[in-house]
Amino acid sequence: MKSIKSHITQLLKSLNEGVFEKEHTIALSLLSAMAGESIFLLGPPGVAKSLVARRLKLAFKGADAFEYLMSRFSTPDEIFGPVSISKLKDEDTYERITKGYLPTASIVFLDEIWKAGPAIQNSLLTVINEKIYRNGQFTVRVPLKALIAASNELPAKGEGLEALYDRFLIRQFVGCIEQEYAFDQMISSTREIEPEIPEKLQVDDELYNQIQAESEKVGIHYTIFELIHNIKREIEQYNTGRDENTPPIYVSDRRWKKIVGLLRTSAYLNESPGIHFSDCLLMSACLWDAIPQLPIIEEIVEQSIARGINTYLLGEKRLEQKLDTLKENMKSEHSLRELSDPGIQVVDTFYHRIEGYHIAGNLLIFASDYQSLKKDSNRLFYIQQDKFRPVNKILKAYDFVKNRNIAQKNIYSLRKGRRSVFVNNQEYPLLCYDNCDPLPAQQDGSTPFEFTLQEVIDLLHQMEVEYKTISERETAYIKDHLFLSSSQKSKIKRILGETAHIIENYRNELRIIAHAHEQENREY
Repeated sequence: MKSIKSHITQLLKSLNEGVFEKEHTIALSLLSAMAGESIFLLGPPGVAKSLVARRLKLAFKGADAFEYLMSRFSTPDEIFGPVSISKLKDEDTYERITKGYLPTASIVFLDEIWKAGPAIQNSLLTVINEKIYRNGQFTVRVPLKALIAASNELPAKGEGLEALYDRFLIRQFVGCIEQEYAFDQMISSTREIEPEIPEKLQVDDELYNQIQAESEKVGIHYTIFELIHNIKREIEQYNTGRDENTPPIYVSDRRWKKIVGLLRTSAYLNESPGIHFSDCLLMSACLWDAIPQLPIIEEIVEQSIARGINTYLLGEKRLEQKLDTLKENMKSEHSLRELSDPGIQVVDTFYHRIEGYHIAGNLLIFASDYQSLKKDSNRLFYIQQDKFRPVNKILKAYDFVKNRNIAQKNIYSLRKGRRSVFVNNQEYPLLCYDNCDPLPAQQDGSTPFEFTLQEVIDLLHQMEVEYKTISERETAYIKDHLFLSSSQKSKIKRILGETAHIIENYRNELRIIAHAHEQENREY
């Protein structure tokens, strides 16, 4: 049985036969139709906007199409059908003959849409959104799958066109051919011939209903909700900070709901059980109102995707906080000025001396290590000979990896006392200055530096593993994505590359911190 993605891939290939640089527009038009939404094409005359509509009708089996060029003088009769004279005369009923007009069409193309009068606009609102048409005293459900509107201008302000404009979920700019090779192919082609779409590729009503039903089951990960929240916040901030002469970006609640439905349809047709970050790039075509807003929206969407990957899924903020803590610990670890108890004597610049322990010579502990001890939990140490002062033995923090060759009997458990150290649960006092002040108020020790360092190493490793999974998944997903343009696929690759660069910077920063710590604790 042919997969849905394979089916749509072959269908798009057939629809794009003989098309030059309009493949992405046709793909978006098909996506909007599959999602039960409408699309607005903006562009100058002669850029094949009507060709897109004619191709789209070929995608549906037995589809009736309706096409009309609007003008200021267009009447509802020309769009929705003439009033039945016989019904009006014989039955005193106002009813239109809709056969062959918009209410009976599956695919509709309305050119110069903004020239439609108020009577046409009002009927279009319910046709597009609710898929119903009020014909006299009857409410009729229309078979509309896709309405494609086109114009070389945006709706004029102050003419009541905002509600109609809001009904078009996708707004796509269609321009002239840019690549020379495609331009040469276009001007050298002799005539335009509609492609023959094999009947087995055309979407019938059963498949269309299946797509819509199955798309509703596509999952939404919490990171996608957070991504949308971020886009919404960024738009609100833009509207707050904009110049008073700059129009705001308005996105209705209905529009947000429809956008999620579009993303679900994209994911389903690409055979994904959930919406991907890559699918969210499609939102750029749904959120702008005016051309100057388009680059702003694209930047907001791309930055939100990057933030979604880095912050919500990879835990970047958590890692930053841990690194900041690590840096602060390192600053204070070897700074004796920050000792909480100035009464404890400092020996040989860096150490405290433990009194009364049954060992030949002096038993020392780094002042910083003593500061990092806690009163309610133990930390492991081992004793090492001071190679420069043989009379001294130094308690060094035990590392599970670096010191794995040390015998278990030579590992000691330490915790902090009051001007003392508990070694294997036996308390030993520290050497203090003569006539030192009474003990200060007790304070809990901070988390040992090595433990925090290992925690950050583990967190970064987890981040790297998660990134590898995301990167491989998104890269494979966009490779044959049905509805993303080549430039959009490049944007996803760039975002993933920037994330890899961020992770590498974290790795380098951690190496520097670990190296500096090792240098500080090197034997003299």
